[in-house]
Amino acid sequence: MPKIDYNALGQALDTTWGRSSTPKTASYSVKFSLSGDVLVASYQAVVNFASEKEMVVMKRMYEDESKEVIDQVLKNVKAVYKDLSGNSLTTKEHSTSTSIEIIGFNVHNPKRTAYVRRKTSFEIA
Repeated sequence: MPKIDYNALGQALDTTWGRSSTPKTASYSVKFSLSGDVLVASYQAVVNFASEKEMVVMKRMYEDESKEVIDQVLKNVKAVYKDLSGNSLTTKEHSTSTSIEIIGFNVHNPKRTAYVRRKTSFEIA
């Protein structure tokens, strides 16, 4: 079991209050939760598709984008953790899942509004 400074890790993950709660972008949200020695990253974005066919094509692009965003936010969390505790944080991707949920649908309009969600679990090594 790794030696982890949970207080520093909690501060690095906290984006619910103060300056860290201010979003850097309005197009997506990434939140982390800690369950034992597992970090769970939750990504969510609201996207628009012109048609059902475009949704199938764009799904892969949004999957790649969500992976890049989660990796960047995790890199930032690791940097903040190192600044706070003086120790490095090592993680290993355990599992991931991506889903698309259509939230706006009208039979007379081909435009689709949807949530793209990705959950990725990381083991703290």
